[in-house]
Amino acid sequence: MAATNTTPISQSEINKAVWDACDTFRGVISADTYKDFILTMLFLKYLSDMYRDEYNTLMAEYGDADLVKELMSNQRFVLPDGASFWDLYELRHQPGNG
Repeated sequence: MAATNTTPISQSEINKAVWDACDTFRGVISADTYKDFILTMLFLKYLSDMYRDEYNTLMAEYGDADLVKELMSNQRFVLPDGASFWDLYELRHQPGNG
């Protein structure tokens, strides 16, 4: 097994990257709109991560995609196919995807 040479990312580097990303919007849209956009995306990201974790847990337990899809349809929050944060992320470069 080959050793990987990775450099850990510090919390300050993460904070700087997030603030730099936020700075790209601050001058373009009002604070109220910015807040609504960011909070909505954070909530969708949280739901998407929780949904994906549950899906992976059920797949590890049952291994049957059809059964897991049925079990996932009974979750507290259901994300339709193509509506998760990760689906939107994949479409991020298409025109009109804010």
